[in-house]
Amino acid sequence: MTPKQSLALAIALAAAVTVAAIVVSLPREQNMPGAAQDGAKDAGSITIATVSGGSLLTGATYSITPNPYTGQGTYSVQDGGGDDANPAAGMILLSRVKSGNYTVSQQQAPPGYVRDQVPKSIAVNNNNNNSATASFSNAGLGQQPDNSTLQVHNILYTAKFECGTISGDEGPLRPGHYDTDIGILNKQDFSVKFTWNAIVNNGKTTNSILKTLEPQTSTGIVCKDLRKLFGGNDTSFVEGFVLVNVPVDSGLLSTLSGGTAVVGRQGTSVDILDVQVFYTANALEQLPHEVLVDKIVFTVTNDTSGKIPKEMIGKTLDVTVRSGFNDISDPVEKVREALGEKYGLDTQQRASLAVKVDSISVGAGTMIDDHALSLSRVPPQASSS
Repeated sequence: MTPKQSLALAIALAAAVTVAAIVVSLPREQNMPGAAQDGAKDAGSITIATVSGGSLLTGATYSITPNPYTGQGTYSVQDGGGDDANPAAGMILLSRVKSGNYTVSQQQAPPGYVRDQVPKSIAVNNNNNNSATASFSNAGLGQQPDNSTLQVHNILYTAKFECGTISGDEGPLRPGHYDTDIGILNKQDFSVKFTWNAIVNNGKTTNSILKTLEPQTSTGIVCKDLRKLFGGNDTSFVEGFVLVNVPVDSGLLSTLSGGTAVVGRQGTSVDILDVQVFYTANALEQLPHEVLVDKIVFTVTNDTSGKIPKEMIGKTLDVTVRSGFNDISDPVEKVREALGEKYGLDTQQRASLAVKVDSISVGAGTMIDDHALSLSRVPPQASSS
C-alpha cells in the first residue's frame, strides 16, 4: 500500500468513527426538554424554586425520580443549565414532561448555603393538573434554618361549628337553637385555591371539597352546607370543626416567587385568607312575635282513671293554652290534653274523662327571644408537612 493509499484509509476510518459517535448521541437527546415528544400526554411541566428568606437563589442542582421524560431512572438538572427553560435565577422549568408522580431532591445547594435534605413529592396529570411545583428553602452557612413563608407547605384554619336545636338538659349547651356562619375572604390580588372538610365530634370526617377564590372575593360555609355533607337535614344538634387548608406548594409558590406581596404577612406569620366565624344562639324557634292564648275555665265531672286528685273533681279550674288566628279547635280536647300530660293519662283514659267547659277568654302577648351573637377570627396555622 502506497503512502497516499494509507492516508486515504485513515481519513475514511476517522470519518466513520465520527458518524458513529453522532448516531449514538442522538437517542440521548430525546430525553432532554424540547425533544420530539408529541401529544397531550407529554404536555406537562415541572417548576423547581430555590429560596432563602423570601429571595430566590441560583446555582442549585436537583434530581428527579423517575426521569420525567422517559419514566425510568433519575434525571439531573441545574438552575441556569441547558435544560432549564426559565431564565430567572432560582427558578427551574422543565416542559413537555410525562404524567406521573415524581420525587425531587436537592443534590447540591447554592454556593454558601446548606442543602435542603427533605425530598418533595409532586404529581403531574396532563388531563387535569399539567403543572407541578416543588420548593426548596436553604439557610446560609452558620445560620438557623429559614422559617420564611416559602418554607411553609400548608396554611391551616380551624373553625368550630355549632348547629341545631337542644330542647332539654341533654347538653352540651343550654337549650336553644344554634347556627354557625363561616366566612372566608380572599384579600389577596391573586386567586387562591383551598380545600375544606368537616369533622363531627365523636363522629365522621367528611371528604375534602376544593374551591378557588378569585381576588377580592369571599364565600361562606353555613349549617345547611355542613348537614348536606353529614347526610341529614334534620334540626338535631351537631358540633365539630371545619378545616380550611391552603396548599402553598402547589397553588401559591409560582405567584409568590414572582414577587407578589402577601397581604397579611407579618414576619413569619402568613395569613393568606381572612376566616371569621359568626355564631348565633336563640331561645325561640322564631324571632320575637305576637301570640294568642285561650284561657279555658272548666270542671272535671268524672275521672274513671282515678289519677286526678279527688279534691279537683267537681271544682272550677282553668288552663291557658296556645291559640292562633282562625284556628278551629275543640276546647274540651285541649283540656283533656293538658290534664293528660300533667297526670300521665293514656289515650283511653283521656277519652273517658268527663269535662265541662264553663267559659273561654282570649288573650294576646309577645314572645321575647333570648338570643346571643358572637364573632371570632380564626388565626392561621403554618405547617411544613
